[in-house]
Amino acid sequence: MQSSWLEWVVERPWIVELFVVVFLLLFVNILLKKIIVRSKTNDWRFHFDYAVIAPGRVVLWILLIAFGADLLGREFKLQGVSYVAPLRNAAIIFCLSWFLLRWKRVFHREAMARPGPHVRGKLHMDPFTVEMLSKLFTITVIFMTMLIVMSIFGLNIAPLITFGGIGAATLGIAGRDVIANFFGGFMIYLTRPFMIGDDIELPQKKLTGKVEEIGWYFTSIRDAQKKALYIPNAVFSTEPLLNLSRMTHRRMEESIGVRYEDLDKIPKILEEIRALVTQHPDVDNQLLQSIFLERLGDTAIQIEVKVYITCTRYEEFMEVKQGLLSEIYRIIQNAGAEIPYPTMQIRVQDS
Repeated sequence: MQSSWLEWVVERPWIVELFVVVFLLLFVNILLKKIIVRSKTNDWRFHFDYAVIAPGRVVLWILLIAFGADLLGREFKLQGVSYVAPLRNAAIIFCLSWFLLRWKRVFHREAMARPGPHVRGKLHMDPFTVEMLSKLFTITVIFMTMLIVMSIFGLNIAPLITFGGIGAATLGIAGRDVIANFFGGFMIYLTRPFMIGDDIELPQKKLTGKVEEIGWYFTSIRDAQKKALYIPNAVFSTEPLLNLSRMTHRRMEESIGVRYEDLDKIPKILEEIRALVTQHPDVDNQLLQSIFLERLGDTAIQIEVKVYITCTRYEEFMEVKQGLLSEIYRIIQNAGAEIPYPTMQIRVQDS
């Protein structure tokens, strides 16, 4: 009985081959889980557990199915065996692309979670750069995968590229706005006039808000009323843009009136105001300051006060401005001068 079983196996060597391949693939699958251990660090280069295991297992199944199909096709003279190798190679290429995209996802997550540039010893990448690299990498992987798969099946890529160029020109004429917005988004990623979280302003369109998302087609901002605004990216390449988050200073410009009766007290007032702003910690004394008698107005003498304040947040700037104006008012009062009340002169003409 045993000899007849051995003879049956010897007469069919493909069964032994199939058994050996199944055993090797199962062994490699177990070895894959043992070697690639889940990393406890935050370094994206060591996260092979997430990026490799799932595509690797699929590759093992592809190899097993392809080998079995090829073996059975040759043994039983089945038709269509010639398609097994191209399909296997194409499936492996897709798994390789899958692995690269999963690894990119790990890189994206870890890069976004890294500390800011104030932490020494840690490489910091701003969200802008991370998003740009992520999108470009995804496009490159998909494009290269398509070209390789087409070459595997024997397709001539050159005519397709030529036809694609003609089609791209046709689509370019039909979808100029879409292409303009796409390249507008690319230029935003390239030149980085603003980043996610910045406060920006478009003066011509009277739009102001905080940037929430930068896409390939439009940019999403949130205005002061907490409304979501979606601005096509082409707008940023044709209109002036103010990045309020990159301000270094805010300028205080005030014109303060003093009575004509207090003209002789103006020099002392100006001297004390200059001393006030020079000693103030939030006033930048390295920049130009303008504290002079501006003009002789219709009802009062106008004193010009123009200084640069280092606080860029609006609330902080207004607090500093409030303190300076209060101190200037005390200086005027201590000098024995007064700020005139608004007056209106009415002439009654007899008929």
